Amino acid sequence: MLDIYDYIAGWAVYIAAGAVCYMIFYRLTGAIKFKPLANSLRAILIALMFTPWYVSPEADLLAPALMVMMLDMVTLGGSAFVRALVPLSMAIMFGVLVTLSGALIKRLLRRSEKRSAP
Repeated sequence: MLDIYDYIAGWAVYIAAGAVCYMIFYRLTGAIKFKPLANSLRAILIALMFTPWYVSPEADLLAPALMVMMLDMVTLGGSAFVRALVPLSMAIMFGVLVTLSGALIKRLLRRSEKRSAP
């Protein structure tokens, strides 16, 4: 059985590996000319990799929601994977919403600066 230090070490390794994967993905999506699309893809990846969820309803241990969802689908079957699908989809929607609203605000600010400049 894992103790708390193994659990923390596992999360530390996962976060470090996820950060490296994200940096590689960030460089790859830098080639996309339409920046709102590139930033939306980046937000989706962050949500998929780093959204935590409870391993089981009784336990207070967390794991990445994507892994919990897949393991629930394979082991429990049926509609058990919905338990982790809900927070994962909410995190994805929130990330895309923040990204697109940021792009809209940036565009509006740029447009107002052009109008105010003589």
